[in-house]
Amino acid sequence: MKKDSVMKFYSSKGYIIVALISFLIIMAIISFSDKAYIVTVILIATLSYLVWMWYDTYYMIDGDKLFYKSALLKGSINISTIVEIVKNKTQFSGIKPSLSTKGIIIKYNKWDDIYISPIDIDRFIGALKNVNPSIKTIE
Repeated sequence: MKKDSVMKFYSSKGYIIVALISFLIIMAIISFSDKAYIVTVILIATLSYLVWMWYDTYYMIDGDKLFYKSALLKGSINISTIVEIVKNKTQFSGIKPSLSTKGIIIKYNKWDDIYISPIDIDRFIGALKNVNPSIKTIE
């Protein structure tokens, strides 16, 4: 991979986010029909944020940096600091710019980790290893 090439990977979308969006749509319709307009506004605001996440959650490899973005949550990681990737795990704490429960945990620096869920996990890991071949992968 050339150092100046940019690769973009979108997040997979899990059933939990689909169920949550569906539930919020139904609740917004019910609250509107019951004339509970304040509740409707809150539900629509929450729904809007989730839809924003749906369309704006991705991971980008640009040179030796991994960028992640999920609506308001964004940041970057030096790929040279990635030590280990754990496949097909779910993480319940820490940074999670993800829309799915099937993803990977990237361990970097000494104690940091992040949970992400690219659609094509193997291609994503391969792209990271092209930049840093010393990354250890755990199945």
